[in-house]
Amino acid sequence: MKKLMAMLLASAMLLSVALTGCGDDKDSGDGKDGKYNSVAFVCGNIGDKSFNDVSWKGVQEGAEENNIKSKVIEYGADTKSKMEPTLNDAADTYDIVVASGGEMAEILEKFWEDYPNKRFILFDIDPDYDNKMSNAFCINFKQNEGDFLAGALAQKMSKTGTIGFVGGGEVVVIQDFLVGYIQGSKYANESGKVAIAFIGNWTDSAKAKELSGVQINTSNADVLHQVAGSAGLGLFQACQENGKKWAIGVDADQRDYFLETDPDLADVILTSMEKKCDVAIKSAINKTFSGELAYGTLEKWGVAEGVTVLSENDFYKENVPADVQTYMDDVEAKITAGEIKIDTMYGMATDVYNALRDGVKA
Repeated sequence: MKKLMAMLLASAMLLSVALTGCGDDKDSGDGKDGKYNSVAFVCGNIGDKSFNDVSWKGVQEGAEENNIKSKVIEYGADTKSKMEPTLNDAADTYDIVVASGGEMAEILEKFWEDYPNKRFILFDIDPDYDNKMSNAFCINFKQNEGDFLAGALAQKMSKTGTIGFVGGGEVVVIQDFLVGYIQGSKYANESGKVAIAFIGNWTDSAKAKELSGVQINTSNADVLHQVAGSAGLGLFQACQENGKKWAIGVDADQRDYFLETDPDLADVILTSMEKKCDVAIKSAINKTFSGELAYGTLEKWGVAEGVTVLSENDFYKENVPADVQTYMDDVEAKITAGEIKIDTMYGMATDVYNALRDGVKA
């Protein structure tokens, strides 16, 4: 009897140890010991033919190159209340989680320590963000550098000396695009003008079309740049319907998205200022597997890293004169070498920003 009781007691102790090892561990997936078998991309929605789509492409390519599964997890448009539970659920299930924006970084700060063996790649983060999360890597895109190129090209292609800019919301990141755009315009044409408008959201393409039409017909702008998400389609339509003015897209090579579905619309998109999120994300995933990614830090990637640049597709090469292409190559080289200094909206005083805008008012 004593022997039976001893055996039962020993079995109970072993079971207790086993259960302790398999407790409520959010990190019990394959992320342990540096083994990653899955990656998730958390976003509002894909299908925007711009920022989210090109980001998802980078996640898929990174997953394919490292032979792991990938999944896009959408929390929906204008549903900020769903962002935190969606990000948390992704961390529960996937080994690497990719997401964009400062709001996602703030959400992750609440629970990153619960997932010490998972890895988080956060991109499009403000340059002054202080990343204290040891399992998160943050990327800031120097969109002001890329839009310096866009502004310079717009002026070089303009016949009127007035170019246009239509933004979604007048928030810091879009203002940062505008600062670079204005300075690029002034670099190429000191007396050039920039017509500026903001829609107030990222979905109202009709409003974008209306504002772009005003810039074309009232301000005499003949090259227009949109930084307005899916609303930017309206700018392309305005350029198409008002004498085929040139348009510059954003985030992805937007002409490529319309080549099959609407080739006439595609033919007004001279180029796009790409935030090559796909290149950056794929690189970050690859460096995670090679052990080269500096988790716990924030890095700033721009023209020198090849991630905020103009689309130099065949259409660009056919329609931009050779001397202008050479000029743009020189500008890009000077930015890369640090010979051209470009201001940023981050940390800029409001009166300085307003003076910059007013100085090119169309």
